Amino acid sequence: MSQGFLYTFTGNPFVDAGIWAICEWSGRKKPEEITVEDLREIKQDVISVYLSPEWAKSLYSVFPNNAVTNPSVKNKDKRLLEFLEQLIGQVESQGGLGEFGNCISCGRYDVEDVRTKTEIPLIGSGTLINFFPYGQQGADYCAACTLAVQFSPFIFYACGKLLLIHSNSNKVMHYWAEKAIKDVRRQISANSYRGCFDEGYKNPVNALFHIIEDLILQYEERWIEENPSISMYHFTNYNQGPDLEIYRVPTPVFRFLAYVKHQDKFSEWIKIVRKGYFNFEQIKEGDEYKNKGNSVYINLLKGHSIVKYFIDNKARQVYGDWQLLEYYLTEVRNMGGKRLDTLKKVGDSISDYIKDTQNIKKLNQLEMASNFVTFRNLLRLIEKDRIKKGSQNSLFTLEEFMEDLFPEGNMGWKETQDLLLFRIYENLHNWLVGQDALKSELISSEEEETELSEEE
Repeated sequence: MSQGFLYTFTGNPFVDAGIWAICEWSGRKKPEEITVEDLREIKQDVISVYLSPEWAKSLYSVFPNNAVTNPSVKNKDKRLLEFLEQLIGQVESQGGLGEFGNCISCGRYDVEDVRTKTEIPLIGSGTLINFFPYGQQGADYCAACTLAVQFSPFIFYACGKLLLIHSNSNKVMHYWAEKAIKDVRRQISANSYRGCFDEGYKNPVNALFHIIEDLILQYEERWIEENPSISMYHFTNYNQGPDLEIYRVPTPVFRFLAYVKHQDKFSEWIKIVRKGYFNFEQIKEGDEYKNKGNSVYINLLKGHSIVKYFIDNKARQVYGDWQLLEYYLTEVRNMGGKRLDTLKKVGDSISDYIKDTQNIKKLNQLEMASNFVTFRNLLRLIEKDRIKKGSQNSLFTLEEFMEDLFPEGNMGWKETQDLLLFRIYENLHNWLVGQDALKSELISSEEEETELSEEE
């Protein structure tokens, strides 16, 4: 049975980007509403935009050797118009009646012409097979999908190369496409063309998180319940050096960022992010941070811990609070509630011990412990001293030591150290600020091992 619509999302990032561009340009809420008249309308706008020198510069990395970017082509507007009209004519002849076809993108329509990298980024072009998996000279894209790709640059993001956002979330894609299309319309209204949407980012990871955080902050949605899958394609289809890097944002990371906004903790999150910039103290100008590498963002994408960035060891203070850190650990690090309860309990007990005994030196030793053996021994010495002073409750049980404090033995001890210090700083920061006399007892890292061996 025929389906009666021209477009539906395909899962192909370039085709879907073009479909979203058509939807936002035409005011359609979903691709199934797109009409042939919509295609003809956007065709005229695309031609006037693409023929500007600034947009032509962007298109060299998308459609090399097409009517706009091939310097030998005369009457560029006429040639581009003919190409788009031919595709629209083929789409119109299909009438949205496709159900099964051999197009590798939509699977709905049959292919009339094998496409090359001039029309579809990063596929074959004669002997330049690039990233096309079958090693052939082109790819089987139908006219509808090929046409959609021609409009995709409207929602690309300039970032050194070009950046394409793709998500299974209609909300994410709608708001992102809307934002990019607004930028294109501003260029047209001002008759001042700049090429693809550009906010000055050259670092793709920073740009990716900037885009996500902006969407979460600017648009009032229950983002914490959205659970999107988001991928970013950082690419160039330039003839001399086509390239592609793919970044995927884990869904728990998106939920964590949404939680940060939901709990009004974004200012604290910015402090955590700032701590992750490489050589942040050397950043002199306002926007220079955009292109500095950021360990917080990199570790979030790689699934590595960012706990240490919640702490300012020098000032002995924390960013956020235990609630924020706990959500990160639960959602992103998949840490169990029992382990979190144990870490919090042990951190509270050590805080009480340091304050009651005025033993700031022990805190100093906890901070400077540089290996698992030293850190483990410190906990033993603290417990030994607590027993001497008549403490009725143990710092931790054997089960808690093995399963909650150090479940991976000496492999993950640094994260445990950071978590305990976070809780201690959170509890004692205000008290520590006023302990100038006790601070004279602080020891240097060179003295640490000697001090510990003497205590044993």
